Order: sequence, then structure tokens, then C-alpha cells
Amino acid sequence: MASFLALDHRKASAWSLSRVFLSVAILSGLGVSLFFPGETPRHFAYLADAFVHGSFSVNNLPSTYADKVLFAGNIYLPFAPMPGLLLIPFAGIFGLAFDEYGLAILFTVVNLLCIGLLLRRLQIPSDRHRFLLALFFCGTIYLSALFVGRSWFLAHILATTLLLFAILEALSRRRAWLIGVWLGLAFLTRSPTIFSIPFFIWMLMPADGSWSQPRWVLAQAAKMSLGLVVPLLFYAYYNYARFGNALETGYAYAIVGSPVLASALKYGLFSPAHLPKNLYTLLLALPQAYPSFSAPALNFPYIYPSPWGMGLFFTTPAFVYAFAANWRERVVRAAWLAIGLVLVPLVLYYGVGWIQFGYRYALDFYPFLFILVPLGLSRHLDWKALALIILSIVINVWGAWWQLIGFRMLPVELLR
Repeated sequence: MASFLALDHRKASAWSLSRVFLSVAILSGLGVSLFFPGETPRHFAYLADAFVHGSFSVNNLPSTYADKVLFAGNIYLPFAPMPGLLLIPFAGIFGLAFDEYGLAILFTVVNLLCIGLLLRRLQIPSDRHRFLLALFFCGTIYLSALFVGRSWFLAHILATTLLLFAILEALSRRRAWLIGVWLGLAFLTRSPTIFSIPFFIWMLMPADGSWSQPRWVLAQAAKMSLGLVVPLLFYAYYNYARFGNALETGYAYAIVGSPVLASALKYGLFSPAHLPKNLYTLLLALPQAYPSFSAPALNFPYIYPSPWGMGLFFTTPAFVYAFAANWRERVVRAAWLAIGLVLVPLVLYYGVGWIQFGYRYALDFYPFLFILVPLGLSRHLDWKALALIILSIVINVWGAWWQLIGFRMLPVELLR
């Protein structure tokens, strides 16, 4: 009993100190992002402005912006269009004066509420919610995405919201058509999320085995298709109107900002040749020596995050608890399946990110990973787990500040 009370006291003390640390770190980071945004691209603000004027082309996009497509005399964005669609009302009122960063903050608040609901749906004890919420929002690369919150990172934040909507529906009222809507909108935000469909089909299956009847399976698939069809048709039309091909997103023609990425594209947009580099970045990549390991002596700050990304378990060591989730639970097996399937297009893709803290594409499956981690931690929230949560938070606050201002101070040659 005494040891239990001592552990509980240590948890309370650690949480009190963490709140002060996180409040200062996050509020100061958001303040810098809001009032000193630098030259962070606002692709979706320009896309929303184009939509308002009845066009899909962004011919007024600044010449310094990378990730654009020159096609038939027009400039297009290769990104999925959902963030731009959501910004239409603001673009209609404020034009290009509206900063898309506000959308990142808004949906982060929504995500905070959704994770809280998810923890309740998973029946995680309420006294552990605060630690898990802090882990997700401050102990993962989500924090660095929030600190920047524009263009590429905004898409990840919004896709997280839409996937969480779909997951919560699958774990509660289980309306297949509505799951299809949320998943279709997630696809319109980050295309790899569509590969998570088997998770939702599996979660819709009743435990009594009636799913084995082909008629029942077809009925559920048809209901989900009703929700998916409009987003999928719109994306097909959007691509056809720009490139004359419903399946062409523009990524194959994109002008990227790095010579390395331009060379990688020559192997193909998706290719097994890209698999080793993506897996290395996802699992093994570590910080770099500054200015380089070959220098006679290291200079301050001695190490810096690799701008190409770092390994999943280095940026969030607490993710190891995903492996402690009970494999016998259906939601656990379905979540692992979703992660594996979403990873397929990511690890075959020609780019690993850049410039980023961690492997930002992993955010496409983070909602499923965050089903596993709480379930694993709920059985093992001892001092070791608490230490890994705190370590994850410290690492990601460090990484978020590097993402925000640190990379701007590095010599250009280190970012190539």
C-alpha cells in the first residue's frame, strides 16, 4: 500500500512539473508561430483563394514555393484539396490575408477532445487520461506539426481529426455510411489514409460471426461506399479537370525544393527502391553531429535533429508500449492491420519528408497507433512508463523548437 501511494505521489508531482514546462513551451511556441511566422508556405490559402474565384490553378503562388506543378501553362498544387476546401469561407471574406495556421489550432482543439473520447471508448482508467493526452499532443511529432501548422503539416493535423471521427464512430454507433464519409474526407486530405479501410470493416463485424455471410458483408460495404463515393468522385473530377486524368494527382510532375528529392523521383513516384530509405528514416535515423562527424571538433549545439527525419521510437520512446496491447482484442489486431496497410504507400514513396522533425508521414497512422499505446500503458503505467512519457515530451519539445526556428539557423548545405 505504501509503495502504491508513493508511486501515486510521484505521478502527481511529475504531472505538476510537466504542466508548467508544457505550458511555457507550447504557449511560447504558438506565439512565435502566430506573430513571427517567417516565410512558411501557405499553399492552401492560395488554393482556397483559387476556389473562390472558380479556378483550380494557383497561378499567383509565390515563385519561392516548392511542391507545385507546372502543367499546360498553369500552376497547380499536388496536395489533396480538403484543407483548401475548408478555407473557402475565410478566403471569400479575407482573401489571401487569412492565415491558414488558425485552422491547425482549431483542429488541434478538436483532436484533444477526440482523444479524450477515444480513451473513454477504450475504457482507459480516467486517472491516466492526462498522461496519455500529454503524450499524444506533446510527446509525439504532432507537437512539431502544430508548431508549424501550415501546408504539409496542416494536412496531417486535419487528417488526424477525420480519422479520429471515423474511429470514434466505429467504436460507438457504428454507422457504416458515416464512417465512409469521414474516411473519404480523410482521403481528400491525406491519400494514404484510405488504406485503413480494413480496420473499419473489421470493427463493423459483429462478434457472433454473422460477418461470414456474404450478403451481410456486401451490405456493410455498400453502406460505407455511400459515404465514400462523393469524396472519391470529387477527387477524380479535380484531377481530371487539371491534368486530363482522374488518377493523376500531380505528384509525379511536382517541382520539389531539394535536389535529392528530384533525383529520387527518377526511380519512380512509388518504387521498392525507396523502401530502404523510408524504413531507415521510420525506424533507425538518429540526430546528426554538428557541424558534422568528420569535423575536427563539434560545435554548439553539438547535435541537431536530422532534417530528413528520425526514427519513430527515438522521437517517442513511449510508443514501445504499443507492443504491450493485448493481441487477443479485436481492436488491437485491427489497429495493427491499419498501420501496416497505411505504411505500404508511405514506405514505397519517393520522398521521406523534408524538412521535418521525426518521420512526419507516420502521422497518417498515428490515430491507430494511439489505440495501441493507451491499451498497452493501461496495464503498465508504473514509474518506467512515466519516465518514458516524460522523456518523449522532452524530446518532442526540443524537436518542435528545432522545427520552428532551429532549422532556419543551419547552413544551407546541411539541409540538402
